[in-house]
Amino acid sequence: MPVAMAMAMAMAMAMAMAMAMACRSAPPAASVSGAAEPRAAQPYDAIYFILIDRFANGDPKNDADANRDDPNAFHGGDFAGIIDHLDDLQSMGIKTLWLSPFFRMRTSKFFGHAAFHGYWVEDLREVEPRFGTASDLERLSAELDRRGMKLMLDVILNHVAPESPWVKARPTWFHGHGGLTDWNDPKQITDHDVHGLPDLAQENPEVYAYLRGAVLDWIKKLHPAGLRLDAVKHVPLSFWARFNDDIREAARGDLTILGEVLDGDPAVLSTFQREGHFDALFDFPLYYALVDVFCRDASPARLAAVFSQDRAYDDPERLVTLMDNHDLPRVTTDCGGDHGRVRQALSFLLTARGTPSIAYGTEAALEGASEPLNRGDMRFDSRPLAPHIRALLTARRDHRALTRGVPHTLEAEDRWMVYARVQDEEAVVVAVNHDTKSRTVALPVWMSKGSRFTSLLDGHPLADGALIVEPHSVGLFHVAASRRDAFAAKRIEAEAQWRTGPRRRAVEFVVSDRKRGTIPVGATLHVVGSGSALGAWKVESAPVVDGSSQKLVLPLAIGDVHEFKLAWRKGDQHGFERGSNHLAFIEDSETPLRIDLEFRP
Repeated sequence: MPVAMAMAMAMAMAMAMAMAMACRSAPPAASVSGAAEPRAAQPYDAIYFILIDRFANGDPKNDADANRDDPNAFHGGDFAGIIDHLDDLQSMGIKTLWLSPFFRMRTSKFFGHAAFHGYWVEDLREVEPRFGTASDLERLSAELDRRGMKLMLDVILNHVAPESPWVKARPTWFHGHGGLTDWNDPKQITDHDVHGLPDLAQENPEVYAYLRGAVLDWIKKLHPAGLRLDAVKHVPLSFWARFNDDIREAARGDLTILGEVLDGDPAVLSTFQREGHFDALFDFPLYYALVDVFCRDASPARLAAVFSQDRAYDDPERLVTLMDNHDLPRVTTDCGGDHGRVRQALSFLLTARGTPSIAYGTEAALEGASEPLNRGDMRFDSRPLAPHIRALLTARRDHRALTRGVPHTLEAEDRWMVYARVQDEEAVVVAVNHDTKSRTVALPVWMSKGSRFTSLLDGHPLADGALIVEPHSVGLFHVAASRRDAFAAKRIEAEAQWRTGPRRRAVEFVVSDRKRGTIPVGATLHVVGSGSALGAWKVESAPVVDGSSQKLVLPLAIGDVHEFKLAWRKGDQHGFERGSNHLAFIEDSETPLRIDLEFRP
């Protein structure tokens, strides 16, 4: 959730880091439950987030007391500046602009903390004059429409600005329970003040009417393609379900509703999506894996482990993927300033399932670990990553496999992962090589027979069908089928693995008795890891190894990748074995897969 106080950001980042650590042991998974079908987002619309004040100053007359020398002050960005650069963004392949909040906001610092971000709202019905006028905003919408681009509005319905005069003037509009102190209390999470931001009482009919009316007015004026709803966790799901349905019905047009739920557990995300009636949510499980793999040298198989949990969702194509945003460290900073690593991360992000989102300045390799440095000024004089983004988004536009193709894992090892996005007439192969030597993709017969192979980005033909990936790189390849429906059977099979119920293979986890002395007497031993079958990294939910045979047999989905560890549990105490995660790729076979393990003290 966007916040602007340094203390608030620190707490938010602490939570994010805690979540990241859980996910870096391996991202958790979930089981599927029934729910109403939300409407699909548009997977071909590449989203570009703009923090208005930090992007471009097109009209110095509205600068007020802007001071670019102060990282916590306003810097003069406005609607006019965005309009000035629309052609640049369009040429890079951007389809949708997600604007930071532009509503009238608190503009003064709060105990030295910044206000420029826009999430300290004073009134949703008015435009912040530092950014321009309502007419300027409508002109921006018209310019986007003229270019065939779309607009997404960022809306805050959880809170208002700190020290808002509304708290005294309209006390019944707020819960008034004080600050959030227990992050494990679901009631506090939804009706207490998050980091001092006065918490709106959405159940109050007057508050609901105000929020609904303000949002509908902006929809009528600006005709956005979508809404990005902030701080979803801090508002009851019952409100979201009512509000989202109400807005869709009243808008009477295509409107994608995207929610921000900062959580690495697909079970949590799918619950919010279904019960809150969201069209889309941000894919934080994949975010954590992307940063770990490309910036911290984690096993690339972790990416496949995230895809293996896609059956938690009604449709994973509705997820919006990311590798940083204005609340997180910049990906260039996470990758230690290494542009090569960032290019690899972009190669994966912009070819993955879901709708990709990019934060402003990614193409300029902006850096910053935390607020306000991760919200720095856009640079237009040097954009070293723009050509790569342009090439990837062009490929995404030209190949249906990159917007509709079903993910199908082909290989997964500790330093090597290959998957394909499959459509009836084509496939795109993505290979991540962390090895110190070149690797060649082992193509299955169904893909190689009679097909034509080219490099995805430059179209260079690969006559012998050898898909070679250099060390420490990402290989992107296009496969044209010999006929229009040649891959249809494999697409249907891959889709069934996450939608209609996967085929399974028996997996035998066999534990050696050696070093069991490090496990407390009377404790149970568990195999805990990614996916609901392994407890989604929760020891209390993980299956138990039989104490006499030292064996656990589970039917796991063919094609899935799991990361896991052994863990003991006794009462309310538990402990994991040391060392890195184990890895299992469940390949197709009639015979059981045996995995020998030893508890590492």
